[in-house]
Amino acid sequence: MSPQQIGNAGLTQFEAVTAAATSATQGFWAITTEATGYSQKSVANIIALGEKLSRARKLDEIIQLNSDFARTAFDDFTTEVTKIGSIYADMANQTMRVAKAGFNARPLEEAPVNPLKPAASRKQDTVAANSI
Repeated sequence: MSPQQIGNAGLTQFEAVTAAATSATQGFWAITTEATGYSQKSVANIIALGEKLSRARKLDEIIQLNSDFARTAFDDFTTEVTKIGSIYADMANQTMRVAKAGFNARPLEEAPVNPLKPAASRKQDTVAANSI
Protein backbone atom coordinates (compact mmCIF):
# COMPACT_ATOMS: atom_id res chain seq x y z
CA MET A 1 0.00 0.00 0.00
CA SER A 2 1.47 3.36 -0.98
CA PRO A 3 1.69 6.29 1.44
CA GLN A 4 -1.02 8.04 -0.59
CA GLN A 5 -3.34 5.06 -0.17
CA ILE A 6 -2.63 4.93 3.56
CA GLY A 7 -3.42 8.64 3.85
CA ASN A 8 -6.67 8.22 1.93
CA ALA A 9 -7.74 5.00 3.68
CA GLY A 10 -10.34 6.61 5.93
CA LEU A 11 -10.97 9.72 3.84
CA THR A 12 -14.04 8.37 2.04
CA GLN A 13 -15.67 7.33 5.31
CA PHE A 14 -14.77 10.65 6.93
CA GLU A 15 -16.33 12.51 4.00
CA ALA A 16 -19.45 10.33 4.33
CA VAL A 17 -19.77 11.11 8.03
CA THR A 18 -19.25 14.81 7.36
CA ALA A 19 -21.87 14.83 4.59
CA ALA A 20 -24.35 12.94 6.79
CA ALA A 21 -23.77 15.36 9.69
CA THR A 22 -24.27 18.31 7.35
CA SER A 23 -27.50 16.82 6.04
CA ALA A 24 -28.77 16.17 9.57
CA THR A 25 -27.84 19.70 10.65
CA GLN A 26 -29.80 21.17 7.74
CA GLY A 27 -32.79 19.04 8.68
CA PHE A 28 -32.64 20.09 12.33
CA TRP A 29 -32.33 23.71 11.21
CA ALA A 30 -35.51 23.35 9.12
CA ILE A 31 -37.33 21.75 12.08
CA THR A 32 -36.16 24.54 14.41
CA THR A 33 -37.27 27.21 11.95
CA GLU A 34 -40.67 25.58 11.57
CA ALA A 35 -41.14 25.17 15.33
CA THR A 36 -40.12 28.78 15.96
CA GLY A 37 -42.64 30.02 13.39
CA TYR A 38 -45.36 27.90 14.97
CA SER A 39 -44.51 29.23 18.45
CA GLN A 40 -44.68 32.82 17.27
CA LYS A 41 -48.02 32.19 15.58
CA SER A 42 -49.34 30.44 18.68
CA VAL A 43 -48.36 33.32 20.97
CA ALA A 44 -49.96 35.83 18.60
CA ASN A 45 -53.18 33.76 18.62
CA ILE A 46 -53.21 33.66 22.42
CA ILE A 47 -52.73 37.44 22.63
CA ALA A 48 -55.55 37.93 20.10
CA LEU A 49 -57.80 35.66 22.19
CA GLY A 50 -57.01 37.68 25.32
CA GLU A 51 -57.95 40.89 23.53
CA LYS A 52 -61.22 39.38 22.27
CA LEU A 53 -62.05 38.00 25.71
CA SER A 54 -61.42 41.38 27.32
CA ARG A 55 -64.02 42.94 24.98
CA ALA A 56 -66.59 40.17 25.43
CA ARG A 57 -69.61 41.11 27.56
CA LYS A 58 -71.69 37.93 27.67
CA LEU A 59 -70.90 34.47 28.96
CA ASP A 60 -72.11 32.88 25.70
CA GLU A 61 -69.68 35.05 23.73
CA ILE A 62 -66.78 34.08 26.02
CA ILE A 63 -67.60 30.37 25.69
CA GLN A 64 -67.85 30.68 21.89
CA LEU A 65 -64.51 32.52 21.66
CA ASN A 66 -62.86 29.90 23.86
CA SER A 67 -64.32 27.02 21.80
CA ASP A 68 -63.24 28.60 18.53
CA PHE A 69 -59.75 29.17 19.89
CA ALA A 70 -59.45 25.58 21.16
CA ARG A 71 -60.59 24.17 17.80
CA THR A 72 -58.22 26.40 15.84
CA ALA A 73 -55.32 25.71 18.20
CA PHE A 74 -55.84 21.96 17.90
CA ASP A 75 -56.03 22.13 14.09
CA ASP A 76 -52.89 24.29 13.94
CA PHE A 77 -51.05 21.94 16.27
CA THR A 78 -52.04 18.87 14.26
CA THR A 79 -50.94 20.54 11.03
CA GLU A 80 -47.64 21.61 12.57
CA VAL A 81 -46.86 18.17 14.00
CA THR A 82 -47.55 16.62 10.59
CA LYS A 83 -45.27 19.16 8.91
CA ILE A 84 -42.44 18.64 11.40
CA GLY A 85 -42.83 14.86 11.13
CA SER A 86 -42.52 15.11 7.36
CA ILE A 87 -39.41 17.29 7.64
CA TYR A 88 -37.88 14.85 10.12
CA ALA A 89 -38.61 11.85 7.86
CA ASP A 90 -37.10 13.64 4.85
CA MET A 91 -34.04 14.58 6.91
CA ALA A 92 -33.55 11.01 8.14
CA ASN A 93 -33.93 9.57 4.63
CA GLN A 94 -31.53 12.11 3.11
CA THR A 95 -28.96 11.60 5.88
CA MET A 96 -29.05 7.83 5.48
CA ARG A 97 -28.84 8.10 1.68
CA VAL A 98 -25.77 10.34 1.95
CA ALA A 99 -24.13 8.11 4.55
CA LYS A 100 -24.77 4.89 2.60
CA ALA A 101 -23.45 6.43 -0.61
CA GLY A 102 -20.27 7.52 1.13
CA PHE A 103 -19.62 4.28 2.98
CA ASN A 104 -20.29 2.17 -0.11
CA ALA A 105 -17.88 4.22 -2.25
CA ARG A 106 -14.34 3.01 -2.74
CA PRO A 107 -11.32 5.31 -2.93
CA LEU A 108 -10.17 5.82 -6.51
CA GLU A 109 -6.74 4.24 -5.94
CA GLU A 110 -8.16 1.05 -4.43
CA ALA A 111 -8.56 -1.81 -6.88
CA PRO A 112 -11.59 -4.02 -6.25
CA VAL A 113 -10.75 -7.43 -4.80
CA ASN A 114 -12.04 -10.38 -6.77
CA PRO A 115 -13.62 -12.64 -4.12
CA LEU A 116 -13.63 -15.59 -6.56
CA LYS A 117 -9.84 -15.54 -6.89
CA PRO A 118 -8.16 -17.86 -4.34
CA ALA A 119 -6.36 -16.15 -1.47
CA ALA A 120 -3.07 -17.89 -2.30
CA SER A 121 -3.20 -16.47 -5.81
CA ARG A 122 -3.83 -12.95 -4.46
CA LYS A 123 -0.87 -13.36 -2.09
CA GLN A 124 1.37 -14.42 -4.98
CA ASP A 125 0.25 -11.34 -6.95
CA THR A 126 1.16 -9.14 -3.97
CA VAL A 127 4.56 -10.77 -3.51
CA ALA A 128 5.27 -10.48 -7.25
CA ALA A 129 4.25 -6.82 -7.27
CA ASN A 130 6.49 -6.03 -4.29
CA SER A 131 9.51 -7.78 -5.77
CA ILE A 132 9.43 -5.76 -8.98
